[in-house]
Amino acid sequence: MKKLFALSGFMLFISAVYAQRVDLDRFNFSVSYRDFPENPLPEAYKTYNVRLEASPSLGLGYSVLNLENNILVEGLRKVQGTGHVTVLLMMDDLVFDRPESIERINTSRDKQGREIRTSFFATQLTYSFAARMSVYDYKGNTLVSNKILFDRGNKMTFKTPESNSPQEASTYYNNKFNDVRSSIAVQLTATVVTQANQWLNNEYGFPARRVNDILWILNNKRHKAYGDQQKAWNDFKNVVVLMNENEPLDKVKLKMQPVIDYFEKVKRQYISTDKEDRKMRYASYYNLAKIYLYLDEPEKAMVEADALAMNDFDERDGKMLHEAAALLADKLRKNNADSRHFAVNVSDYASPVD
Repeated sequence: MKKLFALSGFMLFISAVYAQRVDLDRFNFSVSYRDFPENPLPEAYKTYNVRLEASPSLGLGYSVLNLENNILVEGLRKVQGTGHVTVLLMMDDLVFDRPESIERINTSRDKQGREIRTSFFATQLTYSFAARMSVYDYKGNTLVSNKILFDRGNKMTFKTPESNSPQEASTYYNNKFNDVRSSIAVQLTATVVTQANQWLNNEYGFPARRVNDILWILNNKRHKAYGDQQKAWNDFKNVVVLMNENEPLDKVKLKMQPVIDYFEKVKRQYISTDKEDRKMRYASYYNLAKIYLYLDEPEKAMVEADALAMNDFDERDGKMLHEAAALLADKLRKNNADSRHFAVNVSDYASPVD
Protein backbone atom coordinates (compact mmCIF):
# COMPACT_ATOMS: atom_id res chain seq x y z
CA MET A 1 0.00 0.00 0.00
CA LYS A 2 2.83 2.39 0.89
CA LYS A 3 4.44 1.64 -2.47
CA LEU A 4 1.14 2.40 -4.17
CA PHE A 5 0.83 5.75 -2.41
CA ALA A 6 4.47 6.53 -3.20
CA LEU A 7 3.93 5.71 -6.87
CA SER A 8 0.77 7.79 -6.96
CA GLY A 9 2.57 10.70 -5.35
CA PHE A 10 5.42 10.41 -7.82
CA MET A 11 3.01 10.39 -10.76
CA LEU A 12 1.23 13.47 -9.41
CA PHE A 13 4.60 15.19 -9.06
CA ILE A 14 5.57 14.32 -12.64
CA SER A 15 2.17 15.51 -13.86
CA ALA A 16 2.58 18.82 -12.04
CA VAL A 17 6.07 19.30 -13.44
CA TYR A 18 4.87 18.59 -16.98
CA ALA A 19 1.95 20.96 -16.56
CA GLN A 20 4.36 23.80 -15.79
CA ARG A 21 6.88 22.92 -18.52
CA VAL A 22 7.28 25.79 -20.98
CA ASP A 23 7.16 24.34 -24.48
CA LEU A 24 7.64 27.17 -26.95
CA ASP A 25 6.81 26.69 -30.62
CA ARG A 26 7.33 28.85 -33.68
CA PHE A 27 4.08 30.38 -34.92
CA ASN A 28 4.43 31.74 -38.44
CA PHE A 29 3.04 34.92 -39.94
CA SER A 30 3.57 37.18 -42.96
CA VAL A 31 3.85 40.94 -42.99
CA SER A 32 4.26 43.60 -45.68
CA TYR A 33 5.89 47.02 -45.67
CA ARG A 34 7.63 49.43 -48.03
CA ASP A 35 11.39 49.36 -47.91
CA PHE A 36 13.54 52.47 -48.01
CA PRO A 37 16.58 53.13 -50.19
CA GLU A 38 20.07 52.82 -48.79
CA ASN A 39 21.12 56.06 -50.53
CA PRO A 40 17.97 58.13 -51.01
CA LEU A 41 17.84 60.59 -53.86
CA PRO A 42 17.04 64.25 -53.17
CA GLU A 43 13.41 64.54 -52.16
CA ALA A 44 12.43 66.31 -55.38
CA TYR A 45 13.83 63.53 -57.57
CA LYS A 46 10.83 61.40 -58.46
CA THR A 47 11.41 60.27 -62.07
CA TYR A 48 14.03 58.36 -64.06
CA ASN A 49 14.74 57.27 -67.62
CA VAL A 50 16.82 54.37 -68.93
CA ARG A 51 19.33 54.16 -71.77
CA LEU A 52 20.79 50.83 -72.80
CA GLU A 53 23.83 50.58 -75.07
CA ALA A 54 24.59 47.05 -76.27
CA SER A 55 27.35 45.84 -78.56
CA PRO A 56 25.98 44.77 -81.96
CA SER A 57 27.90 41.50 -81.58
CA LEU A 58 25.42 40.47 -78.87
CA GLY A 59 22.78 40.21 -81.58
CA LEU A 60 20.01 41.64 -79.41
CA GLY A 61 18.42 43.75 -82.13
CA TYR A 62 15.03 45.18 -81.17
CA SER A 63 15.05 43.21 -77.90
CA VAL A 64 17.17 46.02 -76.46
CA LEU A 65 13.93 47.97 -76.03
CA ASN A 66 12.43 45.08 -74.07
CA LEU A 67 15.47 45.03 -71.82
CA GLU A 68 15.10 48.76 -71.18
CA ASN A 69 11.46 48.23 -70.28
CA ASN A 70 12.49 45.63 -67.71
CA ILE A 71 14.50 48.16 -65.69
CA LEU A 72 12.00 49.25 -63.03
CA VAL A 73 12.67 51.25 -59.87
CA GLU A 74 9.73 50.91 -57.49
CA GLY A 75 8.44 54.14 -56.00
CA LEU A 76 9.76 56.30 -58.85
CA ARG A 77 8.11 57.13 -62.20
CA LYS A 78 9.76 55.93 -65.39
CA VAL A 79 9.64 58.46 -68.24
CA GLN A 80 10.63 58.32 -71.89
CA GLY A 81 12.33 61.69 -72.01
CA THR A 82 14.58 63.24 -69.39
CA GLY A 83 14.02 62.11 -65.82
CA HIS A 84 15.47 63.48 -62.65
CA VAL A 85 18.01 60.67 -63.00
CA THR A 86 19.22 58.74 -66.04
CA VAL A 87 20.31 55.12 -65.79
CA LEU A 88 22.86 54.24 -68.47
CA LEU A 89 23.41 50.49 -68.90
CA MET A 90 26.33 49.44 -71.12
CA MET A 91 26.91 45.89 -72.35
CA ASP A 92 30.10 45.11 -74.26
CA ASP A 93 31.12 42.29 -76.59
CA LEU A 94 30.72 38.63 -75.80
CA VAL A 95 34.22 37.29 -76.49
CA PHE A 96 34.99 33.59 -77.02
CA ASP A 97 38.43 32.07 -76.70
CA ARG A 98 39.54 29.24 -78.98
CA PRO A 99 37.34 26.16 -78.41
CA GLU A 100 38.96 23.22 -76.66
CA SER A 101 38.26 19.53 -77.13
CA ILE A 102 38.07 17.73 -73.78
CA GLU A 103 37.94 14.02 -73.00
CA ARG A 104 36.31 12.29 -70.03
CA ILE A 105 37.25 8.69 -69.32
CA ASN A 106 34.77 6.49 -67.52
CA THR A 107 36.23 3.40 -65.84
CA SER A 108 34.18 0.30 -65.02
CA ARG A 109 34.67 -3.47 -64.73
CA ASP A 110 33.03 -6.35 -66.53
CA LYS A 111 31.77 -9.59 -64.94
CA GLN A 112 35.27 -11.04 -65.03
CA GLY A 113 36.67 -8.05 -63.19
CA ARG A 114 38.52 -6.67 -66.19
CA GLU A 115 38.81 -2.88 -66.41
CA ILE A 116 36.86 -1.19 -69.17
CA ARG A 117 37.73 2.37 -70.17
CA THR A 118 35.23 4.39 -72.20
CA SER A 119 35.99 7.86 -73.57
CA PHE A 120 33.49 10.66 -74.02
CA PHE A 121 34.28 13.88 -75.87
CA ALA A 122 32.94 17.41 -75.73
CA THR A 123 33.89 20.88 -76.87
CA GLN A 124 34.41 23.48 -74.16
CA LEU A 125 34.07 27.19 -74.80
CA THR A 126 35.66 29.79 -72.58
CA TYR A 127 34.15 33.24 -72.88
CA SER A 128 34.05 36.62 -71.20
CA PHE A 129 31.60 39.49 -71.01
CA ALA A 130 31.58 43.00 -69.61
CA ALA A 131 28.70 45.18 -68.46
CA ARG A 132 28.58 48.33 -66.37
CA MET A 133 26.14 50.97 -65.24
CA SER A 134 26.28 54.70 -64.60
CA VAL A 135 23.69 56.96 -63.01
CA TYR A 136 23.59 60.74 -63.37
CA ASP A 137 21.01 63.44 -62.78
CA TYR A 138 19.44 66.00 -65.09
CA LYS A 139 21.78 68.68 -63.79
CA GLY A 140 24.80 66.75 -65.04
CA ASN A 141 25.94 65.39 -61.69
CA THR A 142 27.30 61.84 -61.72
CA LEU A 143 25.75 59.73 -58.99
CA VAL A 144 27.42 56.44 -59.93
CA SER A 145 30.20 55.96 -62.46
CA ASN A 146 30.77 52.67 -64.28
CA LYS A 147 29.54 50.29 -61.63
CA ILE A 148 30.73 46.85 -62.74
CA LEU A 149 27.96 44.31 -63.30
CA PHE A 150 30.10 41.84 -65.26
CA ASP A 151 33.90 41.89 -65.18
CA ARG A 152 35.80 40.96 -68.34
CA GLY A 153 38.41 39.26 -66.19
CA ASN A 154 35.95 36.65 -64.93
CA LYS A 155 36.08 33.80 -67.44
CA MET A 156 33.03 31.56 -67.90
CA THR A 157 32.73 28.23 -69.68
CA PHE A 158 30.16 26.35 -71.73
CA LYS A 159 30.49 22.65 -72.55
CA THR A 160 28.63 20.93 -75.37
CA PRO A 161 26.87 17.61 -74.76
CA GLU A 162 29.23 14.63 -74.74
CA SER A 163 29.76 12.50 -77.85
CA ASN A 164 31.49 9.20 -78.54
CA SER A 165 34.25 10.74 -80.68
CA PRO A 166 36.12 14.05 -81.04
CA GLN A 167 34.72 14.39 -84.56
CA GLU A 168 31.10 14.16 -83.36
CA ALA A 169 31.78 16.74 -80.65
CA SER A 170 33.40 19.08 -83.16
CA THR A 171 30.53 18.67 -85.62
CA TYR A 172 27.98 19.46 -82.90
CA TYR A 173 29.94 22.60 -81.97
CA ASN A 174 30.20 23.82 -85.57
CA ASN A 175 26.49 23.25 -86.23
CA LYS A 176 25.23 24.74 -82.99
CA PHE A 177 27.68 27.56 -82.32
CA ASN A 178 25.38 30.37 -83.43
CA ASP A 179 22.52 29.00 -81.31
CA VAL A 180 24.85 28.58 -78.34
CA ARG A 181 26.19 32.11 -78.73
CA SER A 182 22.66 33.54 -78.94
CA SER A 183 21.51 31.56 -75.88
CA ILE A 184 24.49 32.72 -73.82
CA ALA A 185 23.91 36.35 -74.87
CA VAL A 186 20.25 36.17 -73.83
CA GLN A 187 21.14 34.63 -70.44
CA LEU A 188 23.88 37.17 -69.72
CA THR A 189 21.82 40.22 -70.66
CA ALA A 190 18.88 38.98 -68.59
CA THR A 191 21.25 38.59 -65.64
CA VAL A 192 22.54 42.13 -66.18
CA VAL A 193 18.98 43.48 -66.04
CA THR A 194 18.26 41.51 -62.86
CA GLN A 195 21.42 42.78 -61.16
CA ALA A 196 20.73 46.36 -62.24
CA ASN A 197 17.18 46.17 -60.91
CA GLN A 198 18.30 44.77 -57.58
CA TRP A 199 20.98 47.43 -57.14
CA LEU A 200 18.81 50.36 -58.26
CA ASN A 201 15.90 49.37 -56.04
CA ASN A 202 18.21 48.84 -53.07
CA GLU A 203 19.91 52.20 -53.57
CA TYR A 204 17.05 54.44 -54.75
CA GLY A 205 13.74 52.55 -54.74
CA PHE A 206 10.83 52.04 -52.39
CA PRO A 207 9.99 48.39 -53.11
CA ALA A 208 7.13 46.64 -51.40
CA ARG A 209 8.37 43.74 -49.27
CA ARG A 210 6.49 40.74 -47.96
CA VAL A 211 8.38 38.68 -45.42
CA ASN A 212 7.69 35.61 -43.31
CA ASP A 213 8.52 35.67 -39.61
CA ILE A 214 7.69 33.98 -36.31
CA LEU A 215 6.57 34.60 -32.75
CA TRP A 216 7.41 32.20 -29.92
CA ILE A 217 4.17 30.99 -28.33
CA LEU A 218 3.58 28.60 -25.42
CA ASN A 219 2.16 25.37 -26.82
CA ASN A 220 1.76 23.09 -23.78
CA LYS A 221 -1.97 22.58 -23.29
CA ARG A 222 -1.49 21.63 -19.62
CA HIS A 223 0.29 24.86 -18.72
CA LYS A 224 -1.95 27.35 -16.94
CA ALA A 225 -0.98 30.13 -19.38
CA TYR A 226 -1.78 28.11 -22.51
CA GLY A 227 -5.19 29.64 -23.15
CA ASP A 228 -3.98 33.22 -22.70
CA GLN A 229 -0.99 32.59 -24.96
CA GLN A 230 -3.15 31.16 -27.72
CA LYS A 231 -5.57 34.07 -27.43
CA ALA A 232 -2.70 36.54 -27.71
CA TRP A 233 -1.49 34.72 -30.82
CA ASN A 234 -4.95 34.75 -32.42
CA ASP A 235 -5.38 38.43 -31.61
CA PHE A 236 -1.97 39.16 -33.13
CA LYS A 237 -2.83 37.16 -36.25
CA ASN A 238 -6.07 39.04 -36.74
CA VAL A 239 -4.33 42.38 -36.46
CA VAL A 240 -1.22 41.72 -38.54
CA VAL A 241 -3.30 40.84 -41.62
CA LEU A 242 -4.56 44.44 -41.60
CA MET A 243 -1.03 45.68 -42.19
CA ASN A 244 -0.01 46.60 -45.73
CA GLU A 245 2.64 48.81 -47.26
CA ASN A 246 0.21 51.43 -48.60
CA GLU A 247 -1.71 52.38 -45.44
CA PRO A 248 -0.53 54.06 -42.23
CA LEU A 249 -0.31 51.99 -39.06
CA ASP A 250 -2.64 54.00 -36.81
CA LYS A 251 -5.44 51.43 -36.85
CA VAL A 252 -3.01 48.51 -36.54
CA LYS A 253 -1.25 50.04 -33.54
CA LEU A 254 -4.55 50.61 -31.76
CA LYS A 255 -5.70 47.03 -32.29
CA MET A 256 -2.27 45.61 -31.41
CA GLN A 257 -2.16 47.28 -28.00
CA PRO A 258 -3.97 44.45 -26.10
CA VAL A 259 -1.40 41.96 -27.45
CA ILE A 260 1.43 44.22 -26.29
CA ASP A 261 -0.22 44.63 -22.88
CA TYR A 262 -0.49 40.84 -22.50
CA PHE A 263 3.20 40.16 -23.16
CA GLU A 264 4.13 43.04 -20.86
CA LYS A 265 2.05 41.36 -18.13
CA VAL A 266 3.81 38.03 -18.68
CA LYS A 267 7.18 39.68 -18.03
CA ARG A 268 5.91 40.80 -14.62
CA GLN A 269 4.33 37.44 -13.76
CA TYR A 270 7.31 35.18 -14.38
CA ILE A 271 10.14 36.84 -12.49
CA SER A 272 12.16 33.99 -10.97
CA THR A 273 15.55 32.83 -12.23
CA ASP A 274 14.48 29.26 -12.97
CA LYS A 275 14.60 28.10 -16.57
CA GLU A 276 10.84 27.92 -17.12
CA ASP A 277 10.29 31.51 -16.02
CA ARG A 278 13.23 32.68 -18.11
CA LYS A 279 11.72 30.95 -21.14
CA MET A 280 8.40 32.73 -20.59
CA ARG A 281 10.19 36.08 -20.32
CA TYR A 282 12.30 35.23 -23.37
CA ALA A 283 9.19 34.67 -25.50
CA SER A 284 7.67 37.92 -24.28
CA TYR A 285 10.81 39.98 -24.96
CA TYR A 286 11.22 38.33 -28.35
CA ASN A 287 7.60 38.81 -29.40
CA LEU A 288 7.48 42.40 -28.24
CA ALA A 289 10.70 43.21 -30.11
CA LYS A 290 9.25 41.72 -33.30
CA ILE A 291 5.94 43.55 -32.86
CA TYR A 292 7.67 46.88 -32.34
CA LEU A 293 9.87 46.28 -35.38
CA TYR A 294 6.84 45.78 -37.61
CA LEU A 295 5.08 48.75 -36.00
CA ASP A 296 8.12 50.84 -37.07
CA GLU A 297 9.13 51.62 -33.49
CA PRO A 298 12.81 50.56 -33.48
CA GLU A 299 13.71 52.31 -30.23
CA LYS A 300 11.12 50.26 -28.31
CA ALA A 301 12.29 47.13 -30.14
CA MET A 302 15.86 47.78 -28.97
CA VAL A 303 14.72 48.01 -25.35
CA GLU A 304 13.08 44.57 -25.59
CA ALA A 305 16.05 43.13 -27.47
CA ASP A 306 18.49 44.32 -24.82
CA ALA A 307 16.31 42.89 -22.04
CA LEU A 308 16.20 39.58 -23.92
CA ALA A 309 20.00 39.53 -24.18
CA MET A 310 20.26 40.01 -20.39
CA ASN A 311 17.65 37.33 -19.63
CA ASP A 312 20.24 34.51 -19.76
CA PHE A 313 18.29 32.51 -22.33
CA ASP A 314 19.48 32.65 -25.95
CA GLU A 315 21.40 35.90 -25.77
CA ARG A 316 22.13 35.72 -29.53
CA ASP A 317 18.50 36.46 -30.39
CA GLY A 318 18.69 39.64 -28.36
CA LYS A 319 21.75 40.83 -30.26
CA MET A 320 20.16 39.90 -33.60
CA LEU A 321 16.98 41.82 -32.80
CA HIS A 322 18.94 44.84 -31.55
CA GLU A 323 20.89 44.92 -34.82
CA ALA A 324 17.69 44.70 -36.90
CA ALA A 325 16.15 47.55 -34.90
CA ALA A 326 19.28 49.68 -35.27
CA LEU A 327 19.28 49.14 -39.04
CA LEU A 328 15.61 50.14 -39.23
CA ALA A 329 16.24 53.26 -37.13
CA ASP A 330 19.10 54.23 -39.45
CA LYS A 331 16.97 53.78 -42.59
CA LEU A 332 14.13 55.84 -41.14
CA ARG A 333 16.57 58.57 -40.15
CA LYS A 334 18.30 58.67 -43.56
CA ASN A 335 14.95 58.93 -45.31
CA ASN A 336 13.49 61.48 -42.87
CA ALA A 337 10.55 59.14 -42.22
CA ASP A 338 8.78 57.58 -39.26
CA SER A 339 6.99 54.73 -41.02
CA ARG A 340 7.45 52.18 -43.81
CA HIS A 341 3.73 52.22 -44.58
CA PHE A 342 2.61 54.88 -47.03
CA ALA A 343 1.08 55.13 -50.49
CA VAL A 344 3.21 55.92 -53.53
CA ASN A 345 1.34 57.54 -56.42
CA VAL A 346 3.93 57.61 -59.19
CA SER A 347 1.39 58.92 -61.69
CA ASP A 348 1.50 62.24 -59.84
CA TYR A 349 5.25 62.65 -60.39
CA ALA A 350 6.45 64.93 -63.17
CA SER A 351 9.81 64.96 -64.90
CA PRO A 352 12.01 68.07 -64.49
CA VAL A 353 11.31 69.25 -68.05
CA ASP A 354 7.48 69.04 -67.84
